[in-house]
Amino acid sequence: MSFRINTNIASLQSQEYLRNTSENQSKTIGRVTSGLRILSSGDDAAGLSIANSFRSDQAVLRQGIRNANDGLSTLQTIDGGINNISKLLDRARTLATQSASGTFIGSRAVLNSEFGSVMNEIDRQAQAIGLNSGGEFAKALSVFIGGGKASGGITAIQNGASQVDLSNSTVDAKSLGLKGSQAQGVPSVDIGTGSPSTSVSAIVNDSANLASLAAAGFMDFYFRGPGFGDSYRVKVPINLSTVTTVDNLVTAINDAINSAGTAVSPSATAFKNANISASVVTSADGKKSIAFNSSATAFQVQAGDRLANALLGNVTSASNPTGKALANTVTGGSNTAAAATAFGASGAGTVSVRFTGSGLSAPVDIALTVSAATTIDQAITSLSSLVAANAGLQAAGIRLTTGTPGTPLVFTSNLGERFEVLSSGDLNNRFGLGSYRGSLGASGTFDYANVTGSAGTFAAASETLEFSIGGGPATAVSITPAAANIGAATTALNAAFAANTTLASAGLVATNDGTNITISSSSGSRFRVASIGATNVFGFNAAGATGVGDAAETQAGNTDVNFFASTGIQHSALLPFTPIRNGGDDQTITLSATDTAGVEHSVPIVLRNDSTLRNAGSVDEAVAAINRAIEQSNDSTIRQIVAVKDKASGAGAEGIKFISTLKQFKTSVGTNASGAGVGNQGTVVTSTNVGSGSTVDISTQAGAENAVNALADAVTRLGDAQAVVGRGQNQFSFAVNLASSQVANIAAAESRIRDADLAEEAANLTKAQILLQAGISALSQANTAPQQVLSLLRN
Repeated sequence: MSFRINTNIASLQSQEYLRNTSENQSKTIGRVTSGLRILSSGDDAAGLSIANSFRSDQAVLRQGIRNANDGLSTLQTIDGGINNISKLLDRARTLATQSASGTFIGSRAVLNSEFGSVMNEIDRQAQAIGLNSGGEFAKALSVFIGGGKASGGITAIQNGASQVDLSNSTVDAKSLGLKGSQAQGVPSVDIGTGSPSTSVSAIVNDSANLASLAAAGFMDFYFRGPGFGDSYRVKVPINLSTVTTVDNLVTAINDAINSAGTAVSPSATAFKNANISASVVTSADGKKSIAFNSSATAFQVQAGDRLANALLGNVTSASNPTGKALANTVTGGSNTAAAATAFGASGAGTVSVRFTGSGLSAPVDIALTVSAATTIDQAITSLSSLVAANAGLQAAGIRLTTGTPGTPLVFTSNLGERFEVLSSGDLNNRFGLGSYRGSLGASGTFDYANVTGSAGTFAAASETLEFSIGGGPATAVSITPAAANIGAATTALNAAFAANTTLASAGLVATNDGTNITISSSSGSRFRVASIGATNVFGFNAAGATGVGDAAETQAGNTDVNFFASTGIQHSALLPFTPIRNGGDDQTITLSATDTAGVEHSVPIVLRNDSTLRNAGSVDEAVAAINRAIEQSNDSTIRQIVAVKDKASGAGAEGIKFISTLKQFKTSVGTNASGAGVGNQGTVVTSTNVGSGSTVDISTQAGAENAVNALADAVTRLGDAQAVVGRGQNQFSFAVNLASSQVANIAAAESRIRDADLAEEAANLTKAQILLQAGISALSQANTAPQQVLSLLRN
């Protein structure tokens, strides 16, 4: 063996063993004192990561349990509120049943006063618990609890949330069917017995009112709404034979409404489903008026004659029961030809008379065939017969009321709506409506996207041509070719088009084939052309014809509002409308709304007037196009919106308004080059709630009987809403149970990884203490071992 002094191997080994033993003892003491197996990441990095994940999951679940318990408490509060509303409905049914009795001799006004208070209290309590329409909790509630797993396209976050949808569980009076949308006439006019001059009896016996009826003994109301708008409006004729008081007037109206809903058509079905009914409304000062109500549908009502107009409160004066006149007239811009004047060879052919407006969803053309020998007398008689026989014009209330040779033609609409009368093919202006060229040689019967002339002289002489773009007013240009040839004539036309803003915007272009000139529109605009005078420089006149400049027709008549949109619902602003004339002026209107689940819905609608589609030549055409697009969208949310024609005042221009029972919707108004179409271009119009709508009323026996039925339905609806709330409570309770179980099991899993086994650690500690003591003793001996070498040196 060898002995060393400089390096004490035994001491070094003893120190290393003693260090390890000391470290093990320190870790063991830490585990025993902390209770944890993992004191640092070095102890078990993988285990610490898993344990930390478990600990985080527990934190989420514990907060999730608190969330669910908070949600449960909220639903329990709502449940208690619904129980109280149920008691209010019980009281309301008691009052309604009492008032519905034919033997009741007390004051129904007193009953109705308390009934109204009950309705108000229902609304107050519904708002207090957050389940009024648009309330704090009237939505899809998502309570995040945690513990979810991703699978089948569902994320862990989605799976970890408990959903309760209360968006269709509102319990205010409107949601329960006790309030709804209401269209009411002029409330300041009393049609009850308190005002003999304007009472129902006085109105239905007024001779002027009776003379305005389309059918003797029946007055007419028109209704528009989702699925029964514009040209599909529903006409409701009311039998007047039993009408003497406000009460039996309402009965007669409701009978007629029920009958109209039985017709076999989609519009009649939609009207029936709207559940519209008439009622008597009594103001604070005792004045009675009629109103139309619906619990779930936005609608508009229109008077169809003076008698109906009077019953809506539009009387001539407070002392005169005659309804305000509804007639709108269009008078020709110039006189018709004198009696016995023939159309002549140059005027023979087809004369087209076009009608737009007055509720017509598309233009109506009356084609009249005339020969050279046809006189103006015969033509007027024929035109009057054709107008009277046209179902579309009759539905729009349009007829020829003045047709005397030598005087302007007068057309009348009895529905109080504005309209236009235009013509083409009457080259000698015998009707006084203008001398625009018709279908001869053109691609269309009334107007055209291109037209080819014939027999033009192409002289270097001035000629005036008159153009109407898309049915718009006349634009006259005087043109003189620089030389007497077709090329110079074509060049002159194009120069005139380019210099005129209206014609340039319409894209008019002249070309020739060496024989005749063709005028067309590069944008697809429809137009009419007339040659003024007897010349035929460019080929757009007929031999012997003398064109006359188109004098504007005049509008006159109704200056009152005779249609009323229901209130208590969402209305857009009244949007102005200008007919789209040019083919390049397409405009997109986008309607958007959020459904009860919070999902956004939108439908774009294109308005245009070109060779592809013509749906915006009048406000009526635009309204029809919008409603048609809404219905064809098959979107149940957007289909709750309807476009109606309206005006701000009697003399105001007709525009477009959107109405709906949705909580809110938006109308995005697109732009185009000319600014034509729907106004407020480039803006987004957000709807607002207008008015308070209707409330169930028990001031009359009939009203009380209706209230009894409505309250029975309300109890059912309340029960449905409470069932959803109860289901939510159970759902949250089960969610809490699962989360609690998850917390317990995840905590146990974490404990197995993170916590120390104290029995094992106690043994380790004892072992470490013994080893430490032994190590210290051994180190002491190892350190003294080199001293043994000194004994060798001493010897």
